[in-house]
Order: sequence, then structure tokens, then C-alpha cells
Amino acid sequence: MVNIDMERAKNLLKSAEDLHEQGDLAGVAGLAYAAFESAIMSLTDKINGKDYHSHRLRKERAKEMLSKHEDKMDFLWEVRNIDFYGNVKLGSSKREISPQEVENGLKCVKEIIVEIETIINEES
Repeated sequence: MVNIDMERAKNLLKSAEDLHEQGDLAGVAGLAYAAFESAIMSLTDKINGKDYHSHRLRKERAKEMLSKHEDKMDFLWEVRNIDFYGNVKLGSSKREISPQEVENGLKCVKEIIVEIETIINEES
């Protein structure tokens, strides 16, 4: 299961990067977040022997395991929400995601996936 989730993470990240390169920013941050989450599923399965079946629990566990990336994870969640729903949270102002936020999101996901792969390989 670990390899399937990590492979999915890499494929989702590649899709996000391809869209970004084509200049189509809609959905890029959402795909990048999905890549992050799939990588986290791989990590939690490897370390805990199970995955958490909600975004919130998965995100909380990820922050425990990868504490130095906590700010990046919060940023990724925000840009994901803006990308998918047009705002950070229910009731907040609608806005567009900026090209810089999209680029930063991709960069954050790449960094986190590299670290997750390192941890998984060390655990093997």
C-alpha cells in the first residue's frame, strides 16, 4: 500500500506541474495538495500501520511527524481551499489564487515529498 500511495503522490504532483507549465493555474494547488496528502497516507501507513480517514486527522498527524514543515502544510491547506472553493474558509472573502501562491505550493509539496521518501526509506 505504501508504494501505491507514493506513486499516486508523484503522479498527482506531475499532473500539477504539467498544468502549471501550460499556464493553466486552475486546479494546480488542489492537485499539489492531493499529492501531499497521498504522500502523507504513505508515511502514516508505514509508521503507524494505518491511515487516518479524514483530512483533519491526517493533517494533524502529518504536523506531528513533519513538524518543521508545519507552516508549509497550513499554507498548502489554505491555497487548496482557495483553489477549490474560492476562499480560505466558509464565510471568508472570495479571492483568486495568485501565480506566486501556486508556485510556492508546488515547491512546498516537492520538498515535503522528498522528506517523506527519505523517512520511508530509512524505516525500511
